Amino acid sequence: MKAARPRPRRAFNIDPKRIYEWQKEALTPVAATRGAALDPATAAEVRQLRAANRRQAQELEILKKASASNHFSHVIPQTETP
Repeated sequence: MKAARPRPRRAFNIDPKRIYEWQKEALTPVAATRGAALDPATAAEVRQLRAANRRQAQELEILKKASASNHFSHVIPQTETP
């Protein structure tokens, strides 16, 4: 038989209401928390990170398209212009 493991709530003496609050916060959609007030430094960092993310997504798309077009370059002969 398995030995009974102590429940974390009891082991750490955590109030059940606190666990419920944590669960509720964890299940809250991200879109709802986007409107939450951030300090100016954090808001600026979030804007910078989102801009960097957009740039990297664009670069990835460009590389994917370039890779796809180069993938078949050996099949389609390149014509030389005189």
